Amino acid sequence: MKMNNLRNAIEPLFMGGFFILFLNAVEYKYSFMKNDNQLYTQEYVAFLSNYFCACAKHIPSVFDCSNGSTGPIIEQLFPDAIIINGRPDGNFPHHAPDPLHKGSLVMLQKKVLSERADVGIIFDADGDRAFFIDNKGRFVDPNVIAYLLLWSLRPKHFISDVKAGWLIKRHPFESKRIESKTGHYFIKQAMRKWNADFGHEESGHYYFRDFFYCDSGIFAAIAVLHAIAQLPYTLAEFVDLLPVTHTSGEINFPISVAKRSTLLQTIENHYKKDAARVSKIDGIAVEFKNPDWWFTVRFSNTESLARLNLEALDKKVLDKQLKKLTELIKRAK
Repeated sequence: MKMNNLRNAIEPLFMGGFFILFLNAVEYKYSFMKNDNQLYTQEYVAFLSNYFCACAKHIPSVFDCSNGSTGPIIEQLFPDAIIINGRPDGNFPHHAPDPLHKGSLVMLQKKVLSERADVGIIFDADGDRAFFIDNKGRFVDPNVIAYLLLWSLRPKHFISDVKAGWLIKRHPFESKRIESKTGHYFIKQAMRKWNADFGHEESGHYYFRDFFYCDSGIFAAIAVLHAIAQLPYTLAEFVDLLPVTHTSGEINFPISVAKRSTLLQTIENHYKKDAARVSKIDGIAVEFKNPDWWFTVRFSNTESLARLNLEALDKKVLDKQLKKLTELIKRAK
């Protein structure tokens, strides 16, 4: 409720002089806080503006702020862009605040196509994650975005979690990949430890040394727009030029805490003989050659779940190995 409306509603109920003085004090404080918020927003926009050039700023873009916190910033950073769901509204009237929730991308995809934009960018409600739509209206996998940023930023060191795909693990750039446990707490620790320029997670978190080793959806959007501005072709063409792999997506299996160690040992005993690489940084991650495929099994920090991810160059290999791993995990529950 606006301050003048609040005053009009309450003042007739309390006509005493003390209460009028109280209302005046609250109104003054409200005005002071409002001015402070505007000042902080302007300072933040000025800080972010140091990190992008005009070529990136004027790329035809559509932003979906999910009625979250990024709207007031994006409006000032990108005055020429098309912005949908920019007004912060905790009721989230147009779609869920999580971009990965079913149906959350539809508005943005349609707008990108109707406006013939080069890229669509959607943030989650608190703005620490960003996801991208190419100029054909297709969702771009976060691994592909990370690869694009590796190409553009050329970091000396970068951090990625154990779920990073072949595209990241086998990148051709002169950047050293450092593997971390999944989760922003662990990624940030690794970023600082290695003084890494860049980090990413499959969940849409992108980390930057220039952003205090932390994740930021808006900073990621700026970096991606820079990268697109450097491409000799469209984002969709860039995506289509990359090698195709087949992934399972994350599959969850209920499992008690007491059986976690047994499950990991069972998996290691079953696969280590033929493995090219085994990592135990976060659960267990196993890579294979001829045929080329990998999987990870790790545990949720908040639920009694084992999380399986698998990727293969060949779809038949994916299906075969996914079936075997599913049976193995279910037997160990």
